[in-house]
Amino acid sequence: MSIVLHELALAGGLRPSAYCWRVRYALEHKALEYRVMATSFAGISSIAGGGQKTVPVMEISDAGVGRVVGDSWDIANDLENTYPDRPSLFGDAQGRAFAFFIQNWCLHALHKPMMKAIILDVYDRIPPDEQENFRKVREQRLGMTLEEIAAGPIDERIAAVRAALEPARAVLQTQPFLSGDVPRHVDYILAGQLHWPREVTPARILEVGDPIVPWFERMLALYDRIGADSTRTWDGP
Repeated sequence: MSIVLHELALAGGLRPSAYCWRVRYALEHKALEYRVMATSFAGISSIAGGGQKTVPVMEISDAGVGRVVGDSWDIANDLENTYPDRPSLFGDAQGRAFAFFIQNWCLHALHKPMMKAIILDVYDRIPPDEQENFRKVREQRLGMTLEEIAAGPIDERIAAVRAALEPARAVLQTQPFLSGDVPRHVDYILAGQLHWPREVTPARILEVGDPIVPWFERMLALYDRIGADSTRTWDGP
């Protein structure tokens, strides 16, 4: 069996994709061997024979049969269904439903304020020859310039991220992981979201003393490869 994970990388080896980090955690949780292939934004369309629009993309070859799976949620479900003998990402059907909720909570409640806080830092770390296309695609999709997205004092934009995290904060004050006593995919989804600012911005997104900080430290320490491949020296996400 061979597994190749295609993920986004910027200059200096920065891994900014929240979705790729989710899959990294899922593969480590399942204790599967895998190889990482880094790509720039411009290289995504040529992954796995072409036609891909986003990362992560996972290529699996087993007993001479190959297949390609995209989208972090689809990959997590594929891993769970294909390798049921390995540690479960969800625990049970209710755990899968909880993870689906957390994914959508991150998308609809957390992604926008976090993007407002860090989008210009992401842009600054993109190779100069790819910046124009990055800007064009996102400005067309969102109907405003990157500078308009990031409008307002940085302190206010960070405060909005912290406020959006309050549901997770309330849970992590009383238990070690979102899923309870052991980490599961719900934790990997949120951890991936926090890897995004950790990789690209010098701003401190979380305050010292926030109960999310020791949780994230536990997430970083779960798997050696996660800690080793997360490039920023820890001083808080």
